Amino acid sequence: MLLLNRILYNQKNFLKSQENFLSDLAPYMLTHEVWIKMQAQTQAQTQMPVQLQTPVQTLVQTPVKKTKFMRNCIFWYTYTAINGECETTTNIMMNEKKTISDYFNNNLTSLKNSNHKLTLAKINEIKCNLMTKLYMDSVESFIPLSIYYKRPIYIYFKDINSYMRFEDKNYVCDDESDIDTNIILFFAKDNQVTLETDIENFMKTKDSLFYIQHYDKILPGVSTFKTDEIREIYKTVFGKDDDLKKPEYYEKVLVKCHTTINAKSLFL
Repeated sequence: MLLLNRILYNQKNFLKSQENFLSDLAPYMLTHEVWIKMQAQTQAQTQMPVQLQTPVQTLVQTPVKKTKFMRNCIFWYTYTAINGECETTTNIMMNEKKTISDYFNNNLTSLKNSNHKLTLAKINEIKCNLMTKLYMDSVESFIPLSIYYKRPIYIYFKDINSYMRFEDKNYVCDDESDIDTNIILFFAKDNQVTLETDIENFMKTKDSLFYIQHYDKILPGVSTFKTDEIREIYKTVFGKDDDLKKPEYYEKVLVKCHTTINAKSLFL
């Protein structure tokens, strides 16, 4: 500022004295002493953030990983059940889904082996969704996963005391015990899905639950049930007993189950 003041206020003789001129510029010149000082400051600045680096990364990365699981939990939980804990990136997901899609394109009849009967139009839709939809956001997504990975997948809906099974009809359990260790088990409750490991306990209690045989056709026609039969299903699903007519039992069970298993919030 002193140097500028001399120029701005017409002090034209400020260059006459070389000593004064150099003394004014000294703080702004890259001398050897200034260079040493700058190096020391730079080194100190680069060392200080090292202690802050780890917690900052943790705060940023942890929610990202959790969010990806929440946004595509069917794929990631199944993938980690097969491959163990791993990095959850979009590239891994897209590459794996392409591999699955290629498998079904090269094995045109494999989806027909699902224990859930599918029309040809539905098979084509499932194959198309593998590459066009970013998220696996419905129970239907368990069909290609169970067949491709050759693992039975169970999903237990706690809110309706019901479960479904997805597997290849040609699947053969290699385990001679009562518990198939290849099973992948999901629990669904309060609009959230989790991957569970207590398969043995679930398999022992599943007979007390309502088994939904088809994800899209939850119940056969009302005429196939006796009143006592649909009433027992109603008691299981709702956890209570009411005095209703046969069509009322049927309708309430159908609506409750369909609403629960097709809730988008479960799988996103």
